[in-house]
Amino acid sequence: MATLSLTQFSLTLLLITSFFFSPSSAQTKCNVNSVYQLGDSLADTGNLIRIPGASIIFRADRSPYGETFFRRPTGRFSNGRLITDFISQSFKLSFLNAYLDRGASFTQGVNFAVAGATILDTSFWTARNIQLPTWNSPLSNQLNWFKRHLQSTCGSRCAENLKKSIVIMGEWGGNDYYNCFSQRKQITEVRTYVPFVVAEIMRGIKEVIQLGATRVLVPRCLRNFNDFASYHNRYVVRAIANLQREFPNVSIVYGDFYGVILSLICNPSSFEFNQNTLLSACCGTGGKHNFNSRTVCGAAGINACSNPAQYVHWDGIHLTDEAHRRITEVLVPDMLAKFNCVV
Repeated sequence: MATLSLTQFSLTLLLITSFFFSPSSAQTKCNVNSVYQLGDSLADTGNLIRIPGASIIFRADRSPYGETFFRRPTGRFSNGRLITDFISQSFKLSFLNAYLDRGASFTQGVNFAVAGATILDTSFWTARNIQLPTWNSPLSNQLNWFKRHLQSTCGSRCAENLKKSIVIMGEWGGNDYYNCFSQRKQITEVRTYVPFVVAEIMRGIKEVIQLGATRVLVPRCLRNFNDFASYHNRYVVRAIANLQREFPNVSIVYGDFYGVILSLICNPSSFEFNQNTLLSACCGTGGKHNFNSRTVCGAAGINACSNPAQYVHWDGIHLTDEAHRRITEVLVPDMLAKFNCVV
């Protein structure tokens, strides 16, 4: 079977995006007035740092996290904004505040994501001899927060309000698999968990649809384990296709974050990233890629690079503000085309 080279892949992705970005007469205004985010550290805007007793490896509550854009740490695992922030900005909405930030405004949406969260409940993994932190906040917890928030703010009007919203479901699965691999589970065993992970993602999507959501974005962005990620992603694609047939009046968009990240890495100069530091962390110390898991960004004495806008990777796990911006430049036009609307 013929395959695209990495350069051809990147060019094709950008051409498709440019095509989709041209509004057609059939498209209408998106009329989005709120965004709701569930997920893990790729989307957490400050929930984990507000959970009592939570142990934080990457100290997103300390400098230099947040220094580029917010000029202070906010609980985001980056030097600035996340993809969810740029998506909100694209609809001219305010950044989503963390649900556990009790003094915050939630008039334009809420962020329920918690760093380290698994898609499957802790009990599932405990039964399979996988140990998780006691403060784990899986999808079921975040959905309960979501429903509690809706009940307290919109009551019987929630379904109508959600028609003017976008729900971002994930990224999910990365922490489930990471905990398995870090506790020395073999890949053959971990692959058997993929159907459970994907089924829970679909259950979560179905639940928000039943609450009234008509536009759901499902990020495809599984960190590391590239072959394994592809296996997981193929499972998700098939499951979403089946779910879309079940709910034909709902737009379920599979956002290819993974593909855009691959494009950044394959063609860094096109996005003004430094080829020489492409796989290196801006904030870290030691090792081939300026990353040492024993002394990570946020630890005492660890400084960030002076030019984070030229880096894709912020702390060795999470991306920079600039990488998030570039990803969203590609993602949002494609997402709008699939939602068949314009801003």
